[in-house]
Amino acid sequence: MSSVILFEDARWVDLLPMVYWRSVFELFAGRKTLLDNAAVNLKRPIDGLWMRDWIADVGADRCQMPVNQPVAAGDVLVNGRWLINEPVEFEAAPFIGVCGDDIVYVSCDEALAKAVSAAMLCDAKGCDDLRQRAKTGEVDSTLLRYPWDIISRNRDTLLNHWKGDDRSNNGDVSSSAFMINPDQIHVGDESVVRPTAVIDADGGPVFISNNVIIDVHTYIEGPVYIGPGSHVKPNTSIRAGTTLGPLCKVAGEISASVMCGYANKGHLGFIGDAYIGSWVNLGAGTTNSNLKNTYGNVKVQLGSREIDSGLRFVGSTIGDFSRLGIGQLLPTGAVVGMGAMLATGTLAPKFVPSFAWQTTGGRSDADLEKTLHTAKVMMSRRNADMSESEEVLFRSTVDRSKELGV
Repeated sequence: MSSVILFEDARWVDLLPMVYWRSVFELFAGRKTLLDNAAVNLKRPIDGLWMRDWIADVGADRCQMPVNQPVAAGDVLVNGRWLINEPVEFEAAPFIGVCGDDIVYVSCDEALAKAVSAAMLCDAKGCDDLRQRAKTGEVDSTLLRYPWDIISRNRDTLLNHWKGDDRSNNGDVSSSAFMINPDQIHVGDESVVRPTAVIDADGGPVFISNNVIIDVHTYIEGPVYIGPGSHVKPNTSIRAGTTLGPLCKVAGEISASVMCGYANKGHLGFIGDAYIGSWVNLGAGTTNSNLKNTYGNVKVQLGSREIDSGLRFVGSTIGDFSRLGIGQLLPTGAVVGMGAMLATGTLAPKFVPSFAWQTTGGRSDADLEKTLHTAKVMMSRRNADMSESEEVLFRSTVDRSKELGV
């Protein structure tokens, strides 16, 4: 096997609005991105990425690896939605591993390497055509379809990411903090756990990265991952199955949710079974429902489509750079697109499109220049700058989101 390349396929659209601002490989699951998860479980580096052409420049910059380069005989193309949780033995070329209608991986001989392309794999018909070119076989695999699929598996993914040598305490842990099952707790360099905080790893490991502050009167119930530079504010409860990416500020109650990083939930309110993008601000008292009062399966409105999640617990999906006003209430399975402003003060609609302003007065289109300016200010508050390629992507997403309806 010469090289392993991760690819996006036609189902990237089902992961909207979370993949306007990032490639599929940059989605957080457990305590890693899907890119890092693949490398760890395949026990080898990833050599390149295939993705949509309109996100390729940003993907190459962020992931620091070749994008959309040709492949050769001996290379293996691996679906980036595959939540790999153990080492994989790939069949010899030519072979296409499948899971139902989806391509899981492609072991390339010379003919397949010449036939396949990133654009082909991002197209449903192209995938169908490719399946006719080689022997296929079913692969026991978990392919993530929607954002809530990550959430429903996040507890198990966190358990999978914990290794036996992860236990350590390199931070400043108060003698009056409570560490339950310390063999399952990691506290990173220059992190601080203040008096009366409770870190409870009885139900699973707690991994606290570097430069994290765990403030007084907090309760953290594993399995949980808290990314570098994050601040868990006083009186916060973080429940099992939660991932906080880098530089998040959180308060209130968070349960079984993923915050991709650089997000604010600085006040009271409940967020449960939610997938929240980067550079999101949740106003004081923001609360989502994650359970219907009928206890039935949650149906999610994704643009014009209504999707039965098959799950009893589904919270909100909130796209990057969105802002929610104080006291905002979100119904079960709500979707808020990228760059949206939501301030109804009451129960929000189940679906708010990207770059929409939704207030008590109704819905209107956001002003692009004002929204872009605000996004840059949000980034500057974390000492980050929007790159030229990211600005191009941001601007182009306004029209693209209208075309896709999400």
